[in-house]
Amino acid sequence: MTKCDKTLFQSLKILLKVTKMPDQKTTSEKKLVKKPNYADILCGMGESRVMFRWRSSLWKLLWQELLAYTATFILISMVYRYTLTMEQQVQLEKLIRWCRHQSTGLPITFLLGFYVSLVVKRWWEQYCKLPWPDTIAIFLKGLVVGEPGEKRVVARMIRRTVIRYCLLAYILCIRRISSRLKKRFPSMQDLAKTGIVRPDESSRIGDEESQEVHGSNWWMPLKWSVEILNKAKQEGLVTSAPGYSHMLGRLSEFRARLSEVATYVYLPVPLVYTQVVHLAVYVYFAVSLIGEQWIIWRQPGDEEVDLYYPIFMTVRFLFIFGWLRVAETLYNPFGEDDEDFELNELLNRHFKVAMTIVDEHEDPPELKKDIFWNQVDPELIEHPELDVEEVLVDYKEDFIFH
Repeated sequence: MTKCDKTLFQSLKILLKVTKMPDQKTTSEKKLVKKPNYADILCGMGESRVMFRWRSSLWKLLWQELLAYTATFILISMVYRYTLTMEQQVQLEKLIRWCRHQSTGLPITFLLGFYVSLVVKRWWEQYCKLPWPDTIAIFLKGLVVGEPGEKRVVARMIRRTVIRYCLLAYILCIRRISSRLKKRFPSMQDLAKTGIVRPDESSRIGDEESQEVHGSNWWMPLKWSVEILNKAKQEGLVTSAPGYSHMLGRLSEFRARLSEVATYVYLPVPLVYTQVVHLAVYVYFAVSLIGEQWIIWRQPGDEEVDLYYPIFMTVRFLFIFGWLRVAETLYNPFGEDDEDFELNELLNRHFKVAMTIVDEHEDPPELKKDIFWNQVDPELIEHPELDVEEVLVDYKEDFIFH
């Protein structure tokens, strides 16, 4: 940009400020006027709207089962009321009272509550144990450095390669247990097409098609990372011995957490416990089809309320079966249900952030004194004297013309 162009640009800025309308407000002074949302008016605000959502909701999980169960209940009620003789109705009423009495002794709440709490705990622990490469990238950025010139290029290559190997190990390990990643990377050839692994590296790892628990070589890229860092230390690119030790510790922790996640999938909740809980729930509601029938009101002394539709049984069905569906949905968080882990988005995030940390795209911002300099009791409040818009314009000017 020539000197004449800079002078013209500054003149245009001054002219825009002078001709600014008096009643025009800055961005920080503008008030956002939210248009009325009729969905909020109809469905309520805040937490009450949770009941009207469809994705991952109770209604989406149970509407088919509830419809079939209610139809079966009403069908039995119609047969009892309109097709049986008086003597048959009396015998069925005895069966209804017996089923109602027997169903009250099933420890359904205890069994289901303990089972669901166990499954939810495993679901959350599996997500927390998924490793993040950010810490390794920060260690690499701070420890693997080189002098200006060829060594700096080699250091950058080492940082990027180690992070790529960590993410490759992540994909190879989780791909065996996640249907989302398995669909995204069906084979090693598909992985090679993305650039995360080279063809020569792929041939050394293998085809990764074994179904055995310990038949994968996902640990091999981490082994290569350690060898690369050893060589970098010998060549003087890593000068801090304690830092080098901590960096190897982070790589070991990354491998350990991948192993823990895989172990959760290889050792699921015991099948016997799962069968006991499902059997208890299904038997309970099968008995309730008879035991919850309303007995016909034959004389004024009867205590039964003569209704056709099972109101409270429907609520009980939603509670108990909803509880069971929660456990079934969270049992395998590496599937493709609504509540399963979005590993594709998480992997994209890891690749972008880790590669950005270890690379050298731009210098950090200029070191300047902040506005809280020499303040004894600083407060985080808005400062009207700061013209943020003008600073942004100046930054854009420097970015475009320099």
